Amino acid sequence: MSHWRCYGKPSEAFTHRQSCAVVMCRNPIEEGGRVQKEVLEGMKALGMVGDASWYILPLCRECNRKQGATLTVDDGCGLASVRAEETCGLRLGEAEPSRSA
Repeated sequence: MSHWRCYGKPSEAFTHRQSCAVVMCRNPIEEGGRVQKEVLEGMKALGMVGDASWYILPLCRECNRKQGATLTVDDGCGLASVRAEETCGLRLGEAEPSRSA
């Protein structure tokens, strides 16, 4: 969740909602979930590349456990890229270096 809080850019409406990013789910946010955008078959057929990148977004525990499922998420949830070069510079699971004053 700390990665999403730093690098996700949710809409004001989503911020006030304070519930899971999955549309129609109103459970409270409990954890950050890793999700991959789906490239639709119709896009492939038209020669469009699409974005199959991985992102972190705020989910409830129940929705985060739906591995392999297609989830429709709120457009304003503020996806945070897991790609270190686009955000914090750290690899997944790597701790931020301690800072001395």
